[in-house]
Amino acid sequence: MKNIKILVITLLFLMPLCIYSQTVSATFFNLPQQKVYLNAYTGFYMEVLDSVMMSQDKRVDFNTPLKQGMYELETEYGETLVFLYDNSAVKIIVKDFYDSASVEFINSQLNTDWNAYNIFKDQVLKSMEMLKPILRNYDKETEFYNTAKNEYNSLQDKFISFTDSLMTHENYASKLIKADRFLPLNLDDDLDKQRDYLIVNFFNDVDFNDLSLIPTNVIANKTLDFLSILQTPEQDHDQRIMSLILGIDNVLHRATVNYEMYKYLFQFLIEGFNELGYEDIVDYMSRVPYSEEVDCTEEQYNELLSIVEFNSRVRLGSIAKNIAGTTIFDQDFELYELEDEFTIIYFWSYTCDHCRYTLKHLKNFLDENNNFSLVAVSVKGDLRKIKNLVKKEKIDGYFYHDGLEWDSPVISDYAVTATPTFFLLDKDKKIIYKPFDFKELDDFVSLIIKR
Repeated sequence: MKNIKILVITLLFLMPLCIYSQTVSATFFNLPQQKVYLNAYTGFYMEVLDSVMMSQDKRVDFNTPLKQGMYELETEYGETLVFLYDNSAVKIIVKDFYDSASVEFINSQLNTDWNAYNIFKDQVLKSMEMLKPILRNYDKETEFYNTAKNEYNSLQDKFISFTDSLMTHENYASKLIKADRFLPLNLDDDLDKQRDYLIVNFFNDVDFNDLSLIPTNVIANKTLDFLSILQTPEQDHDQRIMSLILGIDNVLHRATVNYEMYKYLFQFLIEGFNELGYEDIVDYMSRVPYSEEVDCTEEQYNELLSIVEFNSRVRLGSIAKNIAGTTIFDQDFELYELEDEFTIIYFWSYTCDHCRYTLKHLKNFLDENNNFSLVAVSVKGDLRKIKNLVKKEKIDGYFYHDGLEWDSPVISDYAVTATPTFFLLDKDKKIIYKPFDFKELDDFVSLIIKR
């Protein structure tokens, strides 16, 4: 009995050590010592789970509890490394961050498979892109055309054979590879027939009941690729909108087999097109298409309606929610009290290279347009570094940082799901444009406002 008690006490002592053992560790050989973020894929934005500083030997250890899904290590300077987690610790050695083939996953077959798949897929797609101009423009009777055709078919065959071999491992990566890989084409068919084939068969290997696809980028990217197939150069604006609506209709109808999958794709699509300012598509999705075919409770249906309401907060023509508080330099401000003719609201993250670079464009823009105010809301980043950057760039504006990241009420008020995000307001604080990036903002001002 005494020995049993000792054993129980020992197990109780060891249990916390097991629970909080390292879930992710990585060593970086070619990077300077810096902070590394552990991010999780959610489909809508990258959720920051934790951050640690590299040790002297360039190692990071995360003890963060993780669920099955896709994750990302992001360095302070913007380098990223994607990996999968499936209830086993992940150990990574990165010899060269800019060479995927140099990344080694220790005792992790699924990550070795996923990394190998993405490397091979990128190589095959690049080779195929080089062959496409020949296949489209050369006489089919020439030897040059047939050589290119044979090479293209060989690439397709090698890709299928390689991915089939990876899928025999029957792990989490196998499921993602099956859903993600592209369909082979029959080059004897004309382009219209090839496109029709893709439209009909694009989701053949996607199981919309498989919820393990949600915490990854696979089903989201697959959906976007499908919608891109429906776009053709000959379509005018209205035809493109209609083709997108038909594509969304197709995807949502397939997703009705599972409420969680339907909700995920519905939210992903309505938020994405809302960010892009596609009002016609958001109007269509506000009807919650095919929801009557989804097996869900009244409470779950109300969740879908709340997603619609969330995305109606920042419609073109609506009055922007007020932002009031203290700037990072302890200056009181209130959006509604700004008197310039136009206001740019810029949601950004210090950890986003593109966001930081865009600040330079905004500085030049504001120097040339003195009837614009800037309200910059930082979502992610160290406050000290944000202050130093703003001082260094000498940007005029109201820089707001409440430290709540994605839980900030300002993020909710503006339905922000990614950075960078822009809003352009008129003097009455009405939303008049939602540019996708700085270039769209600059073009809109040049072509519409200044004209």
